[in-house]
Amino acid sequence: MLCSSAFADQPYEGYSYDWWGDPVPSQTGYVVDRVVTGLDFGSGTRYNTDAQLKAISEQTGSEVTKDVEIGELKEPQDLFIDRKTQSLYIVDSGNHRILVTDVTYSRAFTVMDYFYNPKTDKYETLKNPHGIFVRHVEDAANENESTMIYIADYDNSRVIGVYADGTVFQIFERPSAEFYDADVTFLPNKVVVDVAGNVYVNIKSITDGAVMFAPDGSFSNFFGANRVEQTAQAIANKFWRTILSREAAASFIQAVPMEFDNFDIDDEGFIYTVTGSKSATTDIFKKMNPAGENILINLGYSDYTYGDMASYYYKNQTYGSQITDVDVDEDGTIRLLDFANGRIFEYTNECDLLFIYGGKGNQKGLFTNVTAVEAYNSVVYVLDSRKNSITTFKRTEFGNIVHEAMGLYNLGKYEEASGPWQEVLIRDSNYWFAYIGLGNSELSQGNYEQAMKYFYRNSRSGYNRAFKQYRMQFIRDNFNIFMIIVLVIIVALVVLSKVRKRIKAKKAGGK
Repeated sequence: MLCSSAFADQPYEGYSYDWWGDPVPSQTGYVVDRVVTGLDFGSGTRYNTDAQLKAISEQTGSEVTKDVEIGELKEPQDLFIDRKTQSLYIVDSGNHRILVTDVTYSRAFTVMDYFYNPKTDKYETLKNPHGIFVRHVEDAANENESTMIYIADYDNSRVIGVYADGTVFQIFERPSAEFYDADVTFLPNKVVVDVAGNVYVNIKSITDGAVMFAPDGSFSNFFGANRVEQTAQAIANKFWRTILSREAAASFIQAVPMEFDNFDIDDEGFIYTVTGSKSATTDIFKKMNPAGENILINLGYSDYTYGDMASYYYKNQTYGSQITDVDVDEDGTIRLLDFANGRIFEYTNECDLLFIYGGKGNQKGLFTNVTAVEAYNSVVYVLDSRKNSITTFKRTEFGNIVHEAMGLYNLGKYEEASGPWQEVLIRDSNYWFAYIGLGNSELSQGNYEQAMKYFYRNSRSGYNRAFKQYRMQFIRDNFNIFMIIVLVIIVALVVLSKVRKRIKAKKAGGK
């Protein structure tokens, strides 16, 4: 059965992929709620005090006022949602500032563009910032909490750490030549921070992974480099280096891993990275533990296709997804942002595809140059650096039912999830993940044969689990019958053996 979207006025068609990787029509999980630009924001205020504004004016030689007209955004590069305060941070890169409001845009905008550095007694400014991360640290001694903001200050070649009042507490700069190649630029693109205060910086042109700093600003290590792409040329070079002399082997170009483009960190400290290069085939998406190990490899998810499963070929070029950002929300739901096609791909915490929405174009809900994705509750925010806009998507009724079922599924309440999964299939019979949910529901209730039917053609591992349990149950249920059959066979064999012996004995006596 082919299903049609309930939201025909949407500029994109709902679709998904079946277990075999073929695209199929699907209900839309999200619809466009609103699109905002800087012109919709009106005016804002700088967080600086009057005394600070006076000092800033003296330092810059021009009057810096409290009130600011927001105006157009200019090539914004990043978003961050502080779930604790429901604050939305916008990295307005071309205007060299950070804008802060709430997730509904109802709170007055705060403008952050001057930061007091107590070490120099001067005010720092940003230059084309690219990324931001916010964390809260409790001070048990003083019974208060500090909001710490980390900004990837791209063209200033640093990450600047500031408190909510704009005071600089740390600047993270290029490591010494002992650790960092002197010929490589230090251009911080994105930044995340773990619960211990360790700072991870994604640097353009660095293939060794993220640059990791201790809380005091000292260099710690490189973290989470991608694996080397196993191309035919790389394999051939490796072969020749094993049989040639060191001097001859040195002439071969050393294969290096591709740099990852963006990352996020979840509440448990796992770091997720994405690699968006057109030629990348390895480590497109990773989930790393604190040791920098990609745990998706052990779980069997590392070889999944992320983004669109089907690429297309046009004018000697292969076009497919280029994942440029990743967001992991409080429920563990993963969203990958596709730069090439302007789409958002939503996955479960086990990397199963839930929804696809968005696309390329000029209509509301379509994009020309996506740069960031964030989510809060059931709302998804997507930043477009060419349209200079933020688009918010809200869940449809169908999307809410799927997430209700997923919530119960993640809690292991498979039987309770059965009702919502059944409703999902009534609305969309192509939604293959619902079959997996129902299969787990039947499996948890001991209905192994029915579970096998749901898992068939939808989950090989699920089918194998159900079949194993079904086989064991069949043996248990029919154990007495099996034993009777075995005993009958044994008795028959014994009787047959005795009969044969008597026959042989009679024949021998007759001679």
